[in-house]
Amino acid sequence: MASSKEKAIRTVCGYCHNNCGLIAYISNGVLQRIKADPDHPANRGDMCPKGAAAPEVVHSPHRLKHPLRRTNSGFQQISWQEALDITATKLLEIREKYGGETLVRCNGAPVTQIAWDAFVQLTAAYGSTNLTGSGHVCHIPRDIAFGTVYGGMAWPDYKNTRCLIMWGSNPPDSRDYRGAHGRFTRLIPEVKRHGAKLIVIDPRRTNLAKIADRWLAIEPGRDDALALAMLNVIIKEGLYDKKFVTQWTIGFEELAEHVDRFTPEWAQGVTKLRASDIRELATTYATTKPAIILAGNGLDQYPNVIQTIRAIGILCAIAGNMDVEGGNVFLPKPSMSPLLSQPPEIKRLSADRYPLYPWVPFPGFVDAVLNGEPYAPKAMLVYHANPALINADSTKTRQALEKLEFLVVCDIFKSATAEMADIILPEASEFEQYSFQCYANIEGGFVALRPKVIEPIGESRPAFEIEYDLATRMGLNEAYPWTNNEEWINHRLKASKITLNDLRKQQIIYATPPLEYRKYLKHGFDTPSGKVEIYSQKLKDLGYPPLPEFKDLDASLAAETASPHNYPLIGTTRRPGVYVHTRFRNIPALQRLEPEPLARL
Repeated sequence: MASSKEKAIRTVCGYCHNNCGLIAYISNGVLQRIKADPDHPANRGDMCPKGAAAPEVVHSPHRLKHPLRRTNSGFQQISWQEALDITATKLLEIREKYGGETLVRCNGAPVTQIAWDAFVQLTAAYGSTNLTGSGHVCHIPRDIAFGTVYGGMAWPDYKNTRCLIMWGSNPPDSRDYRGAHGRFTRLIPEVKRHGAKLIVIDPRRTNLAKIADRWLAIEPGRDDALALAMLNVIIKEGLYDKKFVTQWTIGFEELAEHVDRFTPEWAQGVTKLRASDIRELATTYATTKPAIILAGNGLDQYPNVIQTIRAIGILCAIAGNMDVEGGNVFLPKPSMSPLLSQPPEIKRLSADRYPLYPWVPFPGFVDAVLNGEPYAPKAMLVYHANPALINADSTKTRQALEKLEFLVVCDIFKSATAEMADIILPEASEFEQYSFQCYANIEGGFVALRPKVIEPIGESRPAFEIEYDLATRMGLNEAYPWTNNEEWINHRLKASKITLNDLRKQQIIYATPPLEYRKYLKHGFDTPSGKVEIYSQKLKDLGYPPLPEFKDLDASLAAETASPHNYPLIGTTRRPGVYVHTRFRNIPALQRLEPEPLARL
């Protein structure tokens, strides 16, 4: 409850993908404290340490409060007019000299809608389709793979399931449960109390693994072998859903022949899991109806991710767990009006090399800058991202960033990437500008308002005011259906017939009906054939394997290492739940929880 001197405002956290509902308590223009919103469908009163630390983030002494320009003697504070004039002039010079396609926009984890959208319109109006970020080690490989199987990512229906397989995922730490499911700290324990089995596949004994019925400590990067062996067992023992397979899949016969050699005994030598445990896992998943698999971010970070995820998607389908109650489902989500698009003659930087990738993988950007093929990017707009630290081979990444003719960073803190920038633009925090969030939810997709609860700190400004002012200086403002954050909200939500004024009156608005199961019976699947494509003709036409294949990771690593016998250990990563990528490691309340990077042996 707010004191007599405080004002309580419902808002939404923007520090991770869960976007929990919060109540911000404001006094004298200062964010004093944060409480979890008990009525928000995403968290129902739960809150993680990041949300609780919001006042420290917002009022941190490390906040960027003024535009900065790099000089020979360090960064110099300049006015907004000067910062935007310099940026506009330099970008126009680069476009005139090299072409619009040489501008690249880089964003970080898209934990808010602003993080998805900021500077996308400007990039398109400038003449570039080159959007990059950390998606190549985040969600995009899974999106691509699931898309080739049944048209998109299907998310767990936790509360109605009888078996949960958490595969390379750790939602109690990441808070990424894929959709709004209420009290996330209690979600999985409650499902277990109702009799569901919990199986965790993870090299690490996480806290989730500690409460699991079975923990399978797989060798890192060998998940493709496990998935293929599970397919082998389910098909050979006739445990698949014969009616669904017959009516709604393409390529089952080819799959059955293909996986015949991938036995549990073979997989035992690859995964370091016992063959009997692999058989038990496959049998449990196929016979415990309904069941879900949450394929997590850990799987994105290995070379064979597409084939691995395709195999997992096929498991969901042939076991009869696709879009059914308690299985993997396509959750409803509010519609949004599109941003500016580009004519087809403007090709992405990596379109030929990575035809299925919707953006530019960051390593593709690095290679293009350093090698000039197919052309060299010359400028980059970095928003809500820290590519200098987040990407592999930081030396090579820095070389590429240093080779750019112009680098602009828009952020709330001076990150390692901002330290390399020519211009730094200070953005208002999530609590200092209007935004919104769309949620996928079983009860129906909904929209929540993230209002401005305090004025921007220093001279920081809302993202879309910065973008529109820059576009105006470049003569690109006619491409914009908005001029600020408030108008951007109205534009994006027009497709759902929701306005900012509607959200001001009612902070949460449901925009779709509740989840409908087995939608494929009416509409089919969002694939070329309208069915689950076990055998992908699209992949074959692009020169990729049409059926999921195993990749020998040991052979791949040996080929890349001069003396593989000198490196007997295998490393894998873990992201601490108190941070998001490289963000918030300067916040004392979070530093106290995990003060140092740890190597766990």
